[in-house]
Amino acid sequence: MLKIRNNLKRSVLGAVACATMTMAVGSAQAANTPFQQDVAAAIDRAIEFLANQGVYNNPSSEGNQGANGLAMQALLEKRASGDLSAPPQGYVGASPTDQGRLKTAAAFILDRAAETSFFAYVDGQWIFALSGYALTNGPDKSALGAGIAGNADYETIKQAMDRMVDRTLANQRRADNGYPNPANQGYWCYTNAGCEDSSTTQFAAAGLHAAKTFYTSAKSGDGGPFADAARAALIDAALARTKTAYALNGGTGSDNANCGVVSATERGHGYNSPASGYKPSLQQTASGIYIQLFGGSDVNTPAVQNYMEWVRNHYRWQDLDNLGNFWPSESWGYYLWSSFKAMELIRQSGVVPAVGNLGPDSFGKLAGVAGCAVRQQNKVPSSYARVPSFGAGAVGYYAAEPAGQYFDFAHQIISAQRYDGSLPINGNDGKFNVSVPGAPSPTSGWQGGTDAAHQSYLLLVLQRSVGNVIQKCDVDGDGDVDTADLQAIRLKIGTVPAANDPRDANGDGKINIADVRSCSQVCTKASCAP
Repeated sequence: MLKIRNNLKRSVLGAVACATMTMAVGSAQAANTPFQQDVAAAIDRAIEFLANQGVYNNPSSEGNQGANGLAMQALLEKRASGDLSAPPQGYVGASPTDQGRLKTAAAFILDRAAETSFFAYVDGQWIFALSGYALTNGPDKSALGAGIAGNADYETIKQAMDRMVDRTLANQRRADNGYPNPANQGYWCYTNAGCEDSSTTQFAAAGLHAAKTFYTSAKSGDGGPFADAARAALIDAALARTKTAYALNGGTGSDNANCGVVSATERGHGYNSPASGYKPSLQQTASGIYIQLFGGSDVNTPAVQNYMEWVRNHYRWQDLDNLGNFWPSESWGYYLWSSFKAMELIRQSGVVPAVGNLGPDSFGKLAGVAGCAVRQQNKVPSSYARVPSFGAGAVGYYAAEPAGQYFDFAHQIISAQRYDGSLPINGNDGKFNVSVPGAPSPTSGWQGGTDAAHQSYLLLVLQRSVGNVIQKCDVDGDGDVDTADLQAIRLKIGTVPAANDPRDANGDGKINIADVRSCSQVCTKASCAP
């Protein structure tokens, strides 16, 4: 079944992107606010639901065109302590149960990469999940068991990554394969370069951005097993083309008669380029922000500001309400992750918005107006009682949580989760498909059944995920990444790095907190122990 073709044509693995595992540095500790505690519980339940449905199996219940890569990314992003400021567990910090799940999920990809052809939705998510697994010391083919180590059907991690990256690069629209106009370059279609589809493009771009991390990370340096400067350079060129296309193809308006053109300088992107007749949508405009960041832009780049302005002017958390190119329910989870991921990447970059520019905390500050009656403001945490599936709690239970995009999205998500109130987690426990009062069915995705794509999108929002964006990190040159390296980076925050400085983990020419967070992903022991 072409699950993702039907699911994700419109709903994208935004993840894609980046496959970004967002990680903050800190010692493991319990979630420290009532809301964080409920979010941590929701994450655990949702992962158990996916595991119970066989999504992490080999073969995966998702098949060759499902969302097992997204689900694998969500498992890598889990915090062992429940504290969302702690580093994600990756493979090295996972429990034995979760390590088993990650190994079988990785084995499925290593088996199927050579048996499938390019499909943007699948290759993008497989690349970023496999990258995160490898960079956090996930076992390679030789260590995955007797039935795999000597089986010619399975490739090594490097072989599978190279195969998927090469076919992704080959299928991008470029001048040398028939698209001389920069506005028509940079996109991917489903299985080739034949269209300017944004949903497939954001998956491919996210996968490639994660692959750059894979090829240039600490584990790849000094002749490491994954090092590949040539492929990393090709990825840079591909992402630059995509950034340019989105900057050139910003359009105006929306499909919602109650929220059209709000300001003269706002610009957005739809499921296809404006030349194809698509007006901007929330999910594709948000994806367009992080795609431009992947290509080298920052928060102050004019085209990024234009896209942020469109999302700010049309902001919603309840559903898409026809601001999603005709899919107010199915692409809701996809929008939440692409939007939050874009803003989290900006937060982690350390680049401060210029005076008068929008920043990552600008959304939800405007009330609905005649030109956009459906625009929503931030929720007020103190006005909500505890979500009943987590226990009793009167209005004000979440008062300690700050208002903003994260609370808007995360509160709506955990309100939609099923739980029968007793262990074990089974059946529909953990699934995000409860009807939320006041929301017209924003809780279903494209697949039906398990709907692993939709479930994973929502998990990744709860986990504050951005993807695998690591490059160097072994500052003291002792062959590992630990608290000593993280402290060495902290001490140089605010300084300008030398060429190839291992403290500039994301290669952006600055040393800031984003580099500390990035390097925490590739620590060689749990909790970055030395």
